[in-house]
Amino acid sequence: MLYIYDVNSNYKVIDLFSGCGGSALGFKNMGFDIRVAVDNNEIAGKSFEANFKDCKVIKESICDVDGKYLMKAGNLSKKDKIVLIACPPCQGFSNARRNSQRRNDPRNKLIFEVVKIIKQVKPVAFVMENVPGLAKGIGKNILEDVLGDIKEMGYKLKYDVIDTADYGVPQHRRRVVIIGIKGKKEPVFLSQTHADPAKKESTLKVWMTVKNTIGDLPKIEAGETYNYDKLHRSASLAEINLQRIKNTPQNGGDRTSWPEKLILTCHKNTTGHKDVYGRMRWDAPSPTMTGGCGMITKGRFGHPEQDRAISLREAARLQTFPDDFIFIGNFGDIAKQIGNAVPPRLGELTAKAILESIGD
Repeated sequence: MLYIYDVNSNYKVIDLFSGCGGSALGFKNMGFDIRVAVDNNEIAGKSFEANFKDCKVIKESICDVDGKYLMKAGNLSKKDKIVLIACPPCQGFSNARRNSQRRNDPRNKLIFEVVKIIKQVKPVAFVMENVPGLAKGIGKNILEDVLGDIKEMGYKLKYDVIDTADYGVPQHRRRVVIIGIKGKKEPVFLSQTHADPAKKESTLKVWMTVKNTIGDLPKIEAGETYNYDKLHRSASLAEINLQRIKNTPQNGGDRTSWPEKLILTCHKNTTGHKDVYGRMRWDAPSPTMTGGCGMITKGRFGHPEQDRAISLREAARLQTFPDDFIFIGNFGDIAKQIGNAVPPRLGELTAKAILESIGD
């Protein structure tokens, strides 16, 4: 369940790397006016249009637009209180990639396009979200350059690496969140709302779990689509993979329990990467949703009990999308949109922090 606040705001949002609209939905729920979205993924842009009918969606690369173009597209003026959302592609900073790959990834340069737009638009506030790798190693040098440039424009900054499970998202998803406020006021950062139930001394709510997020959904089989919810749809499994998931213990099991005949050759001499083909646990947040969240071969995306991967509906819920959110595209398109999105719940809390920072 999303936590929707009754806020009457005159803030206008420009959303860069908008995807299907996860972050924008969170801001909309907090009363922000979503005016412009930019993403070069045409199918994700169609999903955004379906959910934000009054927003101008620009299906182009951020490298091909500038602040003046965005202002005109959103019918914005310098008098408007503009808030910029920017979630540049994070794969370039991911720890899952080799140092040489991260160092040479052209997507790393896209964050400087965000700096360009901030300089041209001069928003009253902005937020950036990315993987933790942006705050360390190769990414740290890039981040320091970016933040230095932004500070010179007169912004006060606050950032930290968070786990979204601590903020009411039923999913472990570590991200660096950066909040910038124009002027002399120090930004307010996100307020933690949930905590690990093992921390007995905490007065916060306990983490949301897989069980209390998707446990009410009807049972389906691999390859089946539920008649009354077309998004409650699970990927088909080859017979060998169906046998593998059947031999994976329920509620958190992994491939180490398989008989010899089911073990992949590449797994026979290693105990690592046990999340692949694994099942989620009912009593814990899910692992990080990715673009492969509908496939058991891409991570721990097996249903806790049923012999299948999680459905698109289940993945969307674990990302805190409401059931009435519209996704456009085929199975793979939708899984990618869900996995790449900022959880709307996180967007709400970020929007709340910005409102508290500005103090209007």
